[in-house]
Amino acid sequence: MKVSKINTFFRKVGEGQIKHRKLCIAILLIWTLICLSGMQNFRSESTNSDWIVNGSEVQVNSDHFKEMFGNDQYVLVLVQADDVFTPEVLNMIDRLGDRLETEVPFADKVTSLTNITVPIGVDDGLDVKSPFDDGIPTDPKKLTEIKKFMLSRESIVNNLVSDDAKETWITLKLRPFQNESEDVSKVGHTAEKVIMNDEFKSDKWSLMPIGSAYTTAEKEDVLTKDMATRIVLGLIVMLLCLIIFVRTVSGVIVPFLATILGIGTVLGFTGLLKIPADSDLMSLPLLLGMALSIGYALHYINAFKMHFRQTGKRKESVIMAVEDSGWPILFTVITTAASLLSFMFAAIRPMLWLGAVAASVVVMVYFYVIILIPIFLSYGKDKQPEAIETKGATKADLAFESFGKKIVKHSKLVTIISVLIIAICIPGILKMEVNMDYLKFMGNKVPFVQRIEKILETKIGNLYSYDVMIEFDEDDAFKDPLNMLALEDLEKDLGKLQMTKITNGKPRVRSITRMVKEMNRVFNSDDMAYYTIPEDPELLAQLLFFYEISDSESLFSELTENYSAAYVHVEISDYNANKIVEDITKAEAYARNYFPGAKVAVVGTIAENAAMNETVVKSELKSFGSSFIMIAILMIIVFASIRTGLISMIPNLAPVLLIGAVMGYSHMPLDEMTMMVMPMILGIAVDDTIHFSNHIKTKLETGRSYKEAVTESFREIGKTMGTTTFILCLMFLMYCFSPITAMFRIGLLSMVGLGSALVADYTLTPALIYLLKPLGKTNSDIE
Repeated sequence: MKVSKINTFFRKVGEGQIKHRKLCIAILLIWTLICLSGMQNFRSESTNSDWIVNGSEVQVNSDHFKEMFGNDQYVLVLVQADDVFTPEVLNMIDRLGDRLETEVPFADKVTSLTNITVPIGVDDGLDVKSPFDDGIPTDPKKLTEIKKFMLSRESIVNNLVSDDAKETWITLKLRPFQNESEDVSKVGHTAEKVIMNDEFKSDKWSLMPIGSAYTTAEKEDVLTKDMATRIVLGLIVMLLCLIIFVRTVSGVIVPFLATILGIGTVLGFTGLLKIPADSDLMSLPLLLGMALSIGYALHYINAFKMHFRQTGKRKESVIMAVEDSGWPILFTVITTAASLLSFMFAAIRPMLWLGAVAASVVVMVYFYVIILIPIFLSYGKDKQPEAIETKGATKADLAFESFGKKIVKHSKLVTIISVLIIAICIPGILKMEVNMDYLKFMGNKVPFVQRIEKILETKIGNLYSYDVMIEFDEDDAFKDPLNMLALEDLEKDLGKLQMTKITNGKPRVRSITRMVKEMNRVFNSDDMAYYTIPEDPELLAQLLFFYEISDSESLFSELTENYSAAYVHVEISDYNANKIVEDITKAEAYARNYFPGAKVAVVGTIAENAAMNETVVKSELKSFGSSFIMIAILMIIVFASIRTGLISMIPNLAPVLLIGAVMGYSHMPLDEMTMMVMPMILGIAVDDTIHFSNHIKTKLETGRSYKEAVTESFREIGKTMGTTTFILCLMFLMYCFSPITAMFRIGLLSMVGLGSALVADYTLTPALIYLLKPLGKTNSDIE
């Protein structure tokens, strides 16, 4: 494929643009107004469930669990006081519980010290009721009796209330959501207003809220604020870069306008299609669009300036700039968009959105730049050309030419050093691990994460858990003592797993067996020796009947009303992805062993995260693999040579390998954010390779030797390559100032990737081209 022929086509495009300037602007204006009209429908949303593959086993099991046991999301408030059994604290707990249950959307039932139902001995057997059914007593003696009684209940102590009576939970169970992404936010923000109300502030206690709905709303607020900050900083950096590197009014205004309109039309178009944006990822395509817009504009503007210095003719210089830069810029747009579209192979909603929107932003920004920049540059007067001996080059351009000569001279040494660096990276890549730890993702600079970490340090505090669900086809299966005893044995085994949380020597594992044992104990004069599962079927059925007629709903939160299904709740001490996957695998195996005839599934946030771990790995491989293949194919097609196309990919693997090495050696986890960096950097990094290789090929077609082609290419575009990469790095530097750890990682890794890609294109790319001569030998190279 002759570059000269392609350049001739782009020359005609440039001539057409200048000839029909007003028509081009009019068409672009109409398109812009249509797309921007959709901004009124623009909205964003995000939930963790978006990262679960639609129709996957974990999603099916989670939905089935909710059908049987209700929503698995809660709003929880940890109450800390010198003694939570004082009248002031208990009254506050009661009032707060009532308000949460009344005011929070999708509220189902509050469980707290003031309304928890427990088995209590009565004349004709036992009753299940709350010790505070008659109100909260003010008599210290009566309160002491209730406190002593409740702290003697195995099912309550260090679960609902700590054994030292300094901590207790208020738990609001939620009904199933209609639209999770919207409803979770409503629940969390409403609960926040209630809990943080002045009515519940006092120096006698402290309140620390937690729960997936609550923290999701907080996360949304933090990410929204952070995204706005990154975008504002990005716009400021963009303006400063344009002012510094372009230094003309039109050169600053037009690229800035092209960026805003390009991004706005894409977001507006998604609004017209009623496609919600992903609030967690939205800043990424916006900052990327800003940076690439400057890059595309600078290639045109710098090419125009060089020709304008040579010719002094404005319109002719614009056309020559389009002729020189049109094809390499278009091809970089194609490869970058192809790389971003590779995210869609992951088949996960946030990745689908990011891939489609980021690629669309790149394309639209390109169209605005390629239409507006040449048109506005064409307005103005001609001038006298400069001295031709410099060929329009500046001192910086000549310095790059000198550097290019040194690279050619030491091309073998450059290649050897590059190979050694790549070899050093490989062991680091092998150390990479997937870890979807929510707290490490956000980082402890975020206030609500600091609060969660404090909660985790308490006796009854917890964040991570999973449920082992057992379901029989027949009703009344758990009225059989053998199944109830098997459930108890399963609890014991789950309590021995490596990640299960232990408090005062007791595993944080619970199921309906605890309440059954409590009832059996009370039924037998509160003798602790009877804190067991009764082996008599009739007695077990009688105990369950007592509970069923007690008007308490607590039983059916862990056991279905037809007694066919139950679950064991397991709290874990910390988040370690690999160990958690091991525990979940063992938990499922234990359950199948104890209940061979039942359906078994592990559900909950941790189970979803474990599934996300696998999803992230597969998505990373699919995304990067498809990105590499698509770009390699495009390079092969453009250079009309398999050998040349593959050689051109070698320098672009270097930054990806370096990113992997940095992550591996620094123990930086692969998560839903960092997984996007490698394919994205591959797509951007190849841009400079395309510009450089295309320039070299053009020079070769005019009869230059490889040495001349390489050094002249350094002179003509070396500065622009460095400038565009510098601007890209500045954009991603904005992420490094974020308090959110995941955003910081994206910024750092992107800068490492982009910086190393530029170094590779300044060194390894020209060295390989000079040594291997993949574009064919010229007469000047034949000795």
